[in-house]
Amino acid sequence: MRSTLPTRNIRRTVVSSVAAAAGVLLLLGLTACSPSADTAGELKTDDYETSIVDWRQKMDDCMKEAGFDLGDPSTPVDTSQFDMDALNRASAACTTKVGEPPVDPNQPTEDEMFDTQLAFAKCMREAGYDYPDPVKGSGGMSAAFGSDVDPNVVDTCSATAEKETSK
Repeated sequence: MRSTLPTRNIRRTVVSSVAAAAGVLLLLGLTACSPSADTAGELKTDDYETSIVDWRQKMDDCMKEAGFDLGDPSTPVDTSQFDMDALNRASAACTTKVGEPPVDPNQPTEDEMFDTQLAFAKCMREAGYDYPDPVKGSGGMSAAFGSDVDPNVVDTCSATAEKETSK
């Protein structure tokens, strides 16, 4: 199921970009999992929720084996207690061993989000705002909204962009 508003896509993309910049912090915050060698690669693909839980457990187990007990996955990880270089190496090794996290098939693709962002930017310009097009491959970072931007215009452009790209 696709997000109904491009601003949600933009927010999700901004959050994803910030999280990607944070790198290991996101991985550690979202994971609390890791696999044993005999179960690596046996993630369920028919049910996203089950797959992500399995992946998190496998990632947590792997990180623990590498000497990094990340604790409860529902609480933030205090990385100040860890050597970040060693943590990054362990995280990369565990990601290689466990694999990337499962992708939610209900989320829009990168191309779908980009098309929606383009339509949104066009609508904002047509409404009189100097709003740039997104740059493909840049993580979808967009202009921040100042206090001079009418939230009703943003809502209208969000709905218009979603409608145009969901055809």
